[in-house]
Amino acid sequence: MEEKRYFLEICFFTVVAILILLVCYSTWFDLSLQSAQRYPDKYFSKSHTTSRNRLLSAFSIPRNLRRIGDSPDTEIRKELNFLESFRFIQMHRIVTLHIVMALVKAPKSNPDDLERMVYKPAAIHYVAEFQNYVQTFFSITGMLLTINFLEHIRKNPQFDMKYFWERIRARLYRIIPAYLFIMLLETSINRRFMNGPLAQLTVGQSRAICRQNWWTNLLFLNNYIDTDKPCLIQSWYLAADLQLFVFALGCLMLIWRWPFMKKYILAAGFAWGIIITTIVAYTRRIPPVMTEDLKLYDNYNFGHPYFQLYQPFHMNITIYFAGMIAGFVYHRFRESRKEFFKSRLQFNMLQITVFMYFFTLATDWWVVLHQSSIPPLLLAIYATWFKHAWGLLCTMIQVRTALATSWSRFRSFFSHPIFIVLGKLCYSFYLIHFTVIVQIVGSSKQPIFFSMRVIMEYMMTVCMYTLFFGTLLCILIELPSNVALRELFESTPEKKPIGNGDAGTNVPNGKSQLNATSD
Repeated sequence: MEEKRYFLEICFFTVVAILILLVCYSTWFDLSLQSAQRYPDKYFSKSHTTSRNRLLSAFSIPRNLRRIGDSPDTEIRKELNFLESFRFIQMHRIVTLHIVMALVKAPKSNPDDLERMVYKPAAIHYVAEFQNYVQTFFSITGMLLTINFLEHIRKNPQFDMKYFWERIRARLYRIIPAYLFIMLLETSINRRFMNGPLAQLTVGQSRAICRQNWWTNLLFLNNYIDTDKPCLIQSWYLAADLQLFVFALGCLMLIWRWPFMKKYILAAGFAWGIIITTIVAYTRRIPPVMTEDLKLYDNYNFGHPYFQLYQPFHMNITIYFAGMIAGFVYHRFRESRKEFFKSRLQFNMLQITVFMYFFTLATDWWVVLHQSSIPPLLLAIYATWFKHAWGLLCTMIQVRTALATSWSRFRSFFSHPIFIVLGKLCYSFYLIHFTVIVQIVGSSKQPIFFSMRVIMEYMMTVCMYTLFFGTLLCILIELPSNVALRELFESTPEKKPIGNGDAGTNVPNGKSQLNATSD
């Protein structure tokens, strides 16, 4: 075991050394070309004309910094920029909830206060809402995937199965390099940076599990295999998102080949998640919402019963297909927006989704406290209702905002350039944030006094480090490796150069014309 640990540490430092050399050489090479061309305007915004130069400059720091801040280059991308803000806001909420979960697990000097706090309605709702965050990502990804697809077939109406493999390959280029780096960090030197009494408890088990079950992550099956013993807790989403991406892309290819099947495929996918959620929740007596049960925190990697409704890709199909339907609606009404807002159907759908969500908002705490006296079938129906209420409302907000006839203050605010940058960083934030959390909380050397002030202090610290290390991960690995892999395996002498916008992002999220992948 010791030999294996040292071998992984050597591998990690070797990778870091190679990465440093690549970044230094690529930056020097890019700056040399800039000097040779007498410092042209917007040099780092323009792609090199040859594949060799694009490859050698892939890891250039100023070029990758520019890629993060690139402005949209098409009207559709400009209209959908607000989705980057939706993605970042939900990413931030995920980080803050994971911080609270880690603090709940840590030894406390006032455990009685925590026990009383977690059973208050506000705390119950806060934890129950956790599943809604990820539904936002599924909805966004489904919508962008569909819009990208429809734009492609508009320009290339002839059916071509090659498109299916190209999209999957592009997505893998985008997500795998940074993912592998974080897994290597987790299994090698992560423990050496921690010297508190919680180090083994917070990192040791995860490190051992990663060394045993790493293959489930690489095959993106970790949301089905050993879900109660995950390697990187947050990585289940990457598996579910990729599975949904492949499944949805296959359905879109069928629609392309046989257009008459569109309404049947979309209806079946939408209904599937609703039906299967009710059946599974009823037959397995699963709690209707995710709850904060302190008894589950004996181990670092725990398995809440609700995860059976949360992690499998087939439990998340409805919201993903709702996003796809929104993509079809956007494509259909983009040139006749007023017609969409005159439709009584869309207004009725908005009213229904608003009612569904605010009903769950007002009742989830009561259902949790009284679930033992509620019939199992009603609990299963409520679980289905709760799981899909926010995702459907979020989808309605997305499509209505995208089709807005004018640039309202709402869309202008959420389309601010800062959100575009933060949205592109979300995937790296998602990968690194849990490592930062366990490093900070796991290094504690005394019991924590659990209070709102302490929670805010940890949140500020974790968010600051996540922003810093996530940005480094994006600039040094995620963006450059995406460009380099494309040049190595796709570039041909006749191929058009890849623009900087192609290198950026979503989960959650490969990169495509409209950032159709999700963090």
